[in-house]
Amino acid sequence: MGSRSLAAFFLLFAISGSSFGLQPPLYSGQPSERGVVFVVGGVGGWDILGPASQWELPRVGIHHEVRDFVWTHGFGQPFKDLQDAPHLRRKADELAEEIRKIKKKDPRRPIYLIGKSGGAGLVLLATERLPADTLDRIILLSAAVSPGYDLRPALRATWGEIVSFYSDNDQFVLNWGTTHFGTIDRIYGPSAGLHGFALPDKLSSEDRLLYRRLIQIPWTSAMIAEGYFGSHAGTSLPSFVGWEVAPWLRP
Repeated sequence: MGSRSLAAFFLLFAISGSSFGLQPPLYSGQPSERGVVFVVGGVGGWDILGPASQWELPRVGIHHEVRDFVWTHGFGQPFKDLQDAPHLRRKADELAEEIRKIKKKDPRRPIYLIGKSGGAGLVLLATERLPADTLDRIILLSAAVSPGYDLRPALRATWGEIVSFYSDNDQFVLNWGTTHFGTIDRIYGPSAGLHGFALPDKLSSEDRLLYRRLIQIPWTSAMIAEGYFGSHAGTSLPSFVGWEVAPWLRP
């Protein structure tokens, strides 16, 4: 195996595996009505985020139903996941349809979306198929989408926030990797999960209000205590899910 092929293998294995002082809302009172949390992991079929969330979230007091939304081509097929745009759109349609069914049965039931790496792109694509204010909150982890991705459809689909965790240390996957192999939205360059999403040019006043609900949280050295050193795999760890993600799944 050549050096480039070897680097590509380790990159894709890793793929699957700005904040202004805002803090998660504090939880108080009795548990809210049980909602649904859809977890969408990265490419390759080996990301542990889904099982980690199903184990850790109930342990830290999150009483929602946690569904691991499997969208990849199967274990060990990261290139197909990354490059098969029609497949990505079909799976985004499936996720949006599952959400619509839940809301049709119970319009008041809370729904949260968590998307990691390439799965963040699927989550954002699914939101573009939903009516306004369908979701309670969207959480993006190490998003392998372009920094200029238009978040306005996703912001309209949720009455809450888009919370995006990013890390300047995620150089191998979200800088070198997506520069050479592309982001999930097929842009060649650094990803939003590296330095954060960029505010689009020439926003209307209404759109600026939408973007006020984008919360970007950088990696800090304090997260090392959670086992997260800023690399790509760290945002899938149960400890990270419990400490950083869980507070955003409360009312």
